[in-house]
Amino acid sequence: MRIELHVYFPFRHELESSPVDLELPEGADVAAAVDALIGLYPQLRDMLLDERGSPQRYISALVNGVSIQFLRGFSTALSSGDVLTLLPPVGGG
Repeated sequence: MRIELHVYFPFRHELESSPVDLELPEGADVAAAVDALIGLYPQLRDMLLDERGSPQRYISALVNGVSIQFLRGFSTALSSGDVLTLLPPVGGG
């Protein structure tokens, strides 16, 4: 299946272009998409994964505009044609 992955600053500086079209196996989840992105751009590994290889806590992700926080987190299943968006931490006050 094919998904479209949008990546924003500061991650975007590491990519040739965004969005990135990813080819994933059927039944892949958000974590698998992150792993596939790191496979293409290994320099993103430390930005996206912690020392155990789990997604960094501060990474926000949306599937078709819905936060994965309200779905199944990084275990959220993806379908062909989905749009996955990875967002960096946001601060303010």
